[in-house]
Amino acid sequence: MQFDDPYKYMISGYYGIDTLDEYDNKIYLLKEVEDYIKDYLKDNKIDGIDYDEIDEDIYKNTPLIHKLQDALLVLRDINAPLEVKIMVKQKIGDLKRNYKLNK
Repeated sequence: MQFDDPYKYMISGYYGIDTLDEYDNKIYLLKEVEDYIKDYLKDNKIDGIDYDEIDEDIYKNTPLIHKLQDALLVLRDINAPLEVKIMVKQKIGDLKRNYKLNK
């Protein structure tokens, strides 16, 4: 792992969670993830790193399936409800099935 890898999976996971429109409490969950990321940065922020650039790169260039896989890590870290973890796993499964069907 490099020094910014934890931050990258947190941001990627945030964007993965953001795709869960079917989850009624998504806004509250995203707020919890934002707070988790802010707490991480309080202790681990490195001067000279453009975190906004990292965020934008992850948002634009990371495949959805990777964002969802990272979301599972973030959800574990914040001890999120089991139902949202199941939603993410189902979405990952759907993406994998659709990929195989389109090959």
